[in-house]
Amino acid sequence: MIVRKSLFSLLLFTIVFYNNMEAEAQKRIKFPAAYVVNGGSNTISVIDLKTLKVRKTIQLPNTDCLPHHISLSSDRKKILVAMPEFDFTQSHNLLHQATDKKGGVIAIDAQTGKVLLNLSLPKPNFNAVFSNDNTEIWSAAATHSGQMHVFDANTGVQKAIFSLGADPTQIIFSKDGSHAFVALEESSFILALDTRLKQIKKYIKVDPFPTNVWAGNNGNIYVENKNLKAIAIVNESTMETYEFVDINFKPGQIAYNQLLNELWVCQAEDNKVTYFERKNNAWVLKSTIETGQDAYAITFAKDEKTAYVVNRKENTVSVIDVTKHQKMTDIPMGTLPNGIVLRE
Repeated sequence: MIVRKSLFSLLLFTIVFYNNMEAEAQKRIKFPAAYVVNGGSNTISVIDLKTLKVRKTIQLPNTDCLPHHISLSSDRKKILVAMPEFDFTQSHNLLHQATDKKGGVIAIDAQTGKVLLNLSLPKPNFNAVFSNDNTEIWSAAATHSGQMHVFDANTGVQKAIFSLGADPTQIIFSKDGSHAFVALEESSFILALDTRLKQIKKYIKVDPFPTNVWAGNNGNIYVENKNLKAIAIVNESTMETYEFVDINFKPGQIAYNQLLNELWVCQAEDNKVTYFERKNNAWVLKSTIETGQDAYAITFAKDEKTAYVVNRKENTVSVIDVTKHQKMTDIPMGTLPNGIVLRE
């Protein structure tokens, strides 16, 4: 009788265990997905790229923060989100008045949505990114005496802190991972950083008051300048600015489409994305595509035939057929989405 009860208990435990395992497996994000960070609702919306529907919502901790921008590790296993206690849609002056506000970084398992690391920074940070070999996390404090913070990506232990200059914003890495680049908003420079030595390698001259840097997949870095309504283009290898593009709107995120040899630029605070074509060795305005209110961030699918545009004030993502230059649909998001990455 005791043996029979023991066998029954073991069988019941086995059934429950495997049912739980199956339930957990069902929750995993195994489909091609877009991850959109929502600054207002403190969540990440996970879009199924096949159905173009949100299939999962990841709730972020640190409810007093406003999640800002999102990045994916090169092995596609982890996601990073900056967690500043400041809304970067507010004015530059308000940022420097917010002396009591801190920053942070959340590392998340891309399949399960589980929080792996919850790191603190002494001041608000614009974004966070993995080094190309996925061993480090880099994030800069956006202050007048901005500092770069480097953490071990597995343990969260701080490995280095070094000074940058006034108001560093988005940080990106070179294709080979040997250098990182960041704009200093209160200067006329972007910085090239030596990722091995953890120090400034070069000051790269651009227009005054650059607001951001964006990586192309063609060996170029595109420098956004909302103040002067311009784009500077820097060669990643030579670390020299070789071209300036004057425009008639405030640029948001910039992305290069190699398939069509086009440069796509979000019109910040507007409901359009503008694309340029290469003619006579210069970028020439071609046309615009209607998106949603405040086109803020953009990324292309792996085959570069589809674009995804985050509309911050409309709380949507616009899906665009790149070859036809036509919007296909809008996908509802959480509140104030501000960044997107694809895991295809």
